[in-house]
Amino acid sequence: MSDTRAQAATYAREAQRLRDAGDHYEALSRQRRAVSLLRDVGDTAALAHAIRHVADILVEADRPDEAGAAITEMLALYRAAPDAPPLDVANALRSAALQAEAIQDSDTAWIFWIQARARYEELDALFEEMTGLPGNPGIAEADAHLKRLRG
Repeated sequence: MSDTRAQAATYAREAQRLRDAGDHYEALSRQRRAVSLLRDVGDTAALAHAIRHVADILVEADRPDEAGAAITEMLALYRAAPDAPPLDVANALRSAALQAEAIQDSDTAWIFWIQARARYEELDALFEEMTGLPGNPGIAEADAHLKRLRG
C-alpha cells in the first residue's frame, strides 16, 4: 500500500470512529481528507467508496442537500469502474436512495431502492459468508423502504 493510500485509509478509519461517536463535523473533515488523498491515487473505485462515506455522513448530519453533489460524483465514478466490488455498488445505490428520501424525493428514492435491491439480490452467498446466517439484510432493508414509500 502506498503512503498516500495508507494515509487515506487512516483518515477513513478515524472518520468512521468519529461518525460512530456521533461527531459528524470531525468525521466529515477526516473523510474529506481521505477523498482528497485518493483523488491523486488513481483508484476510481476507492475514490467512489470514500465519496460515498462523505455523502452518508452529510445525510446523517441532516445536511442531505449538501450530499447531492457527492452522490452524483460517486455514481459517475462507479459507472466508470466496472471492476468495483458488487457490494460497494449496491451500497452506493443504497446511499443514493437514502439521500433522495432525506430530501423528500420519493420517486428518485424508489428508483434507487429498486436498483439497490437488485444488486443486493445477487449477493446472497456473500452475505451468508459474511454473517454466517441465512438471509440478506440488503434486500430486507430495501424491501422495508419500498414498502414505506408505497404507503
